[in-house]
Amino acid sequence: MDNLTVAEALYEIADLLEFTGGDPFKVRAYRKAAEAVGLLPEPVADLAREGRLTRVPGIGKAIAAKIGELLETGRIGYLEELRQAVPPGVVDLTRVPGLGARTAMLLYRRLGVDSLEALELAAREGKLRELPGMGPRREAAILEAVERVRRRPDRVSIGVALPVAEALLQHLRSHPAVLRAEVAGSVRRRQETVADIDVVIATREPAAVREYLDSLPALPRPLDPVLVPPEAFALTLLERTGSPAHLAELAGQGFDPRRTGETPAEAGPGSAAPDAAVYRAMGLPYIPPELREGRGEVAAARAGRLPRLVTLSDLRGDLHVHTTASDGTATLAEMAEAARALGYRYLAICDHSQSLTIARGLTPERLREHVAAIRRLDQWEDFRLLAGAEVDILRDGSLDYPDELLAELDVVVASLHSHLGLPAEEQTERLLRAIANPHVDIIGHPFGRVIARREPAALDFERVLEACARTGTALEISASPSRLDLSDVHARLAREAGVKLAINTDAHSVRELEHMPYGVWQARRGWVEPGDVLNAMDPPDLLDWLATPKQG
Repeated sequence: MDNLTVAEALYEIADLLEFTGGDPFKVRAYRKAAEAVGLLPEPVADLAREGRLTRVPGIGKAIAAKIGELLETGRIGYLEELRQAVPPGVVDLTRVPGLGARTAMLLYRRLGVDSLEALELAAREGKLRELPGMGPRREAAILEAVERVRRRPDRVSIGVALPVAEALLQHLRSHPAVLRAEVAGSVRRRQETVADIDVVIATREPAAVREYLDSLPALPRPLDPVLVPPEAFALTLLERTGSPAHLAELAGQGFDPRRTGETPAEAGPGSAAPDAAVYRAMGLPYIPPELREGRGEVAAARAGRLPRLVTLSDLRGDLHVHTTASDGTATLAEMAEAARALGYRYLAICDHSQSLTIARGLTPERLREHVAAIRRLDQWEDFRLLAGAEVDILRDGSLDYPDELLAELDVVVASLHSHLGLPAEEQTERLLRAIANPHVDIIGHPFGRVIARREPAALDFERVLEACARTGTALEISASPSRLDLSDVHARLAREAGVKLAINTDAHSVRELEHMPYGVWQARRGWVEPGDVLNAMDPPDLLDWLATPKQG
């Protein structure tokens, strides 16, 4: 059985557990296991047969047993039980921003709502307002959200699409008829959401490759393969990677990739970026895929003004992670050692504040104990463990901890977690008050969005940027693939306004520290350079920056 099929089954268990009120840690465990299986370099069936499944990080005995059951019987009894408990249409309800798994199950159990159509009808008939936590305003908001869902293209986050695409490439490259294969399109450009998976395949035996593609299991996204002879590979990759606007910019500037006379040698397997030869033949420097959106990159390339984009190796640490002190799954020591293993020079522990009770937010007393534990552990010569907090911004813009407590911390990340539906004027004033606090270093995931699940807060971003530039407050690019907040457009605006950016994972586990590349790709799409990034600073420079009093 294919690794992707096994991973999909584990993802489905995790999703259905949310609906049945399963333990959040169990939900995360299944998601981690699904990610691990999807990225395995060898068949999961081989690992199971040889008794090596539990050696894979994230796969314990219980999940290994379920994988074994699937491989042996083609089914998982536990998954089938969950499917019986949660109708497919109820799962679909969570596409509506603001509707989580528990609310969807409440709607199903109390009103029989089992589809978007049934939800819309119940809302129009005024039935939702009768439920706990509802009311006329939320009912109206749900109706508006249903309309947005209907208009929204059918896309998934890059965090879902990329692991599938990378696993697919591993399979393709192992086929003897495939001479070269690369992902193209929105996945290669690292767009935050993806409609399909474009793949360019060089082959002399297209019929054999087609037969192989037809035998693959269904993917979460439609597969759009293009089979070409090796000599056309680089040109096709360029054309299938660039957005229509990028290709139009090339044409508008007088560049025609098809007149470059690309040779098979230029598309050889030793080339890290095979389409670089095509740009070179047009007299242009290589334009990284993340920039190919038709936003002035061709003119910048022609003038020699392309940015030196930030890379993962530029980052020196992560300034926003969680531990078991709040809703994380790893201890202080485990997170610190994992960060050191990634080559980081520092890590900021920023557990939740007291108002976020659902995440076991820390009271002031618990935070002081937590800070003391961080100080005791921070004894490395080549690494700093920083004491911080992710502090809730309350409805009036005040913070969840008093200033005298915030002053004891190395790093303060202030975030919106509630009241995200406020009108733009009120929401903006709320955020501006937090930015003005002299102890706030970073605004975490500024718009509070969750891709395809929660709409971004309404903000006057120009005013936010003005305040951050004036006070020296940084804005976060959350590397969590479900957030990617700031967006690429907002990241570029921040850079142009001279506002520092912090690329953080908001990791709640050791595994989630590995999400950092998603944040880097988002930053690159925003034309961000290393000098724009707070956590690209070496430790002494970062500590100086954090210690510098903010401007009023």
